Amino acid sequence: MTTDWNLIREMMSAAIDACERIEAAGYNENDRDATIDVGGQKVSVHEFLISAWSLPENIRYQIIRERHDKATDLPYVPEAARILVAMAQASAELIGAGETAPAGDGIQKMIQWLGNHAAPGIERAIAERRRAV
Repeated sequence: MTTDWNLIREMMSAAIDACERIEAAGYNENDRDATIDVGGQKVSVHEFLISAWSLPENIRYQIIRERHDKATDLPYVPEAARILVAMAQASAELIGAGETAPAGDGIQKMIQWLGNHAAPGIERAIAERRRAV
């Protein structure tokens, strides 16, 4: 099975861009009840926010159902999925953490390690094993 990494990148970028714009708008909890008219109906900031996290949750379940229908269910959580989820969770902890990120040195080391050691090490180990077979 292959993975559409560009689609995943596009999804994550859309979420990051939306969060960045919400923060740049100056959002705080007091803004939850601010509304705009959408097609003749008042929609609050809070309703937009709820939709912004529920929609991906609902899409996740749609993906699961459609994978099941195609008999491509996941027998376990793939290691790449664990990396993606862990990085998203760590990234989420940085929202509102200020200009100087907590664990900033560790984050940079992690970024470098993933690109310079983990991925190349895995690629090399797999290539060497396959050459030996």
